[in-house]
Amino acid sequence: MSEPPKQRSDPLVPLPGLLAELAVPIEDVLAGTGLVEEALVPNRFFELSTVLTILENAVALTGREDFGLLLGAKNTTSVLGPLSHVVRAAPTLGEALLDLSASQDRNTSGAATYLRRQANDIFFGYGVHRPGLIISPITQDLVLATLNRIVTELTRGAIHPREYLSMRPMPRSPGRWSSLGAEVHFGAAETGFYLSLDDMAFPLPTADPQLRARAMKEMLSQPALDSAEWTHRTRRALRALLLEGNSGMPKVARHLDIGPRSLRRALAREGTSFEEVRDAVRLAIARDLLSMSKLTIADLALTLDFSNPSAFIRAFRRWTGETPAAWRDRNGGGPSDPTRE
Repeated sequence: MSEPPKQRSDPLVPLPGLLAELAVPIEDVLAGTGLVEEALVPNRFFELSTVLTILENAVALTGREDFGLLLGAKNTTSVLGPLSHVVRAAPTLGEALLDLSASQDRNTSGAATYLRRQANDIFFGYGVHRPGLIISPITQDLVLATLNRIVTELTRGAIHPREYLSMRPMPRSPGRWSSLGAEVHFGAAETGFYLSLDDMAFPLPTADPQLRARAMKEMLSQPALDSAEWTHRTRRALRALLLEGNSGMPKVARHLDIGPRSLRRALAREGTSFEEVRDAVRLAIARDLLSMSKLTIADLALTLDFSNPSAFIRAFRRWTGETPAAWRDRNGGGPSDPTRE
């Protein structure tokens, strides 16, 4: 049976202070989660579903649709736990973000960060890969605000993201998102930000090769969050590669530096198959986009690397028992869609 996805507690550490500023009792926000304020300390792990519930409660009780931005703005690189020592000591911003992308699975087993080159720009993205989770707008805001703080801290304010994408729908007061320092495109197919190649080459003032090597060794000595190693690695790879149209077994195996047959055997030993893992990641992305974005069914099919909309509709019905349009209607997401079935 698949383990429930876990999440490092550190992003929630500033929560009590922020709620106090907004005159909302922390006890009310934690109600029903089994947690108390004293549990919100660094270097613990909670089930990701519990973290999402806390964030949703915070938005509902504060009435602040920008609560994720407010919380993320209070975070620093320390939110990354032991990984923070690795990224701070990297020689350049680009290598720091590569380290973050490669090792973020030490902080969460339900989501992935990834880098993708697009012409002369680099996109740094974030997304869940577990279908049992419905990720809401506050999560997208928290991620973008936290990543913005990390880039600012690492470069001491010299570099800032140039443009943001967010899967969340257009907020009622989009002006509040100007705090991120660049234009935000809402309702996108993925969440993340753009940097230039020059930005990525920026030398970090805290670079320290020896400290980086020691910090990496110490971090890797800790047990992984997910015992199904190849299943988890394949999920993370697919979360990025699907959006590039590269969801086939050969390309995923190449990305993981393993032969296709070896990957298939490794997944079989963990009780799954490549097709099952890919279906799960596709479903996770589809549910997020159906609930938050205005992408048409045809655009969703393309985003998820299906050959045509009909193939996506058939697959979604097989996974959930209903069509994408019916699921979207039931969950209150998206617009009317001329390609709906």
